[in-house]
Amino acid sequence: MKKILVLFTGGTIGSITTDGIIDVEREGKYAVVEAYKSAYGDDVEFECRQILNILSENMGFSGWEKMIHEINSIDTALYSGVILTHGSDTLAYTSALLGMYFRHFDIPLFIIASNKPIGEKGSNGLFNFTSAVGLIKEGKYKGVFTLYERVMLPTRVIPADTCRDRFGVYGYDGFNDFSVFSGVSENMLSRPRERIFHNDVKFGKRILFIEGYPAMDFGCFMPNEDTAAVLYSPYHSATACTDVSKGKSYALTEFIKRCITKNIMVYICGLKRKVPIYSTVAEIIKAGSIPIYTTSAVAAYMKLLLAYNQEEMPVKEVMGKDLFFEEVKFS
Repeated sequence: MKKILVLFTGGTIGSITTDGIIDVEREGKYAVVEAYKSAYGDDVEFECRQILNILSENMGFSGWEKMIHEINSIDTALYSGVILTHGSDTLAYTSALLGMYFRHFDIPLFIIASNKPIGEKGSNGLFNFTSAVGLIKEGKYKGVFTLYERVMLPTRVIPADTCRDRFGVYGYDGFNDFSVFSGVSENMLSRPRERIFHNDVKFGKRILFIEGYPAMDFGCFMPNEDTAAVLYSPYHSATACTDVSKGKSYALTEFIKRCITKNIMVYICGLKRKVPIYSTVAEIIKAGSIPIYTTSAVAAYMKLLLAYNQEEMPVKEVMGKDLFFEEVKFS
């Protein structure tokens, strides 16, 4: 078996607790690798690289640029697989981005995290790491996956709750017993996928991401010169307030019109193609918004961010592609 490449970015899985404060380990130690060797011996050869060393709540454009650059530079012929360690707070966002950009990856790349620092009681970090190693050994899957107590498509991961640290998965339950995939067949996963992106990405253009809530005043949102587009995540039935009698600043339709006058398109996440639709949804579409059908807001946001910041093809072409079973249907 070829060696496994482990890419470290910090996060809880790369942290220690000192005087009640959790922060990244500054000594550059690879605690999860050492814990694996202590438990299972030297049955696997690891190559370790530190890309970043931050808590994932501090993740952003520069961190994603470094990850993409580092993974782009990998000679996959040298490795059986890659494990990227990450913090849990922004795990869903990084997972979606890497899953889409590296849809073509010809060896398994597992993105993992931990609920507590390695070695602390109740930590699942070693379990997640060991599970990733085991699946790489099997050689059954290739491409990008997120592994946190179960294996998930990276483009469908929904951020964890703040109570049980459980990640959701948009539209399905993930792998069952690490073997049977729900929603996407093993045959579909095993097919070679065309490489779409070849160049590193520079995130200079921003997507304003707004999540709906009652009595929202859209006058509080002011797209600036760096705003390429707006993504609005509405209520369950893809609805939002359109009642101008409550004040024009409270109607999504009026906000859409204001953005369009500035040549900023507004994308509405989670609309359904089925009819009939609510009158409010019809008004939102009529106002000039661009529907994105049946997807998680995280996947829609990361796809828009990638589409507007890559230079290899038009935005509409990127949005129309299935980057990795992410279910972002663009119209």
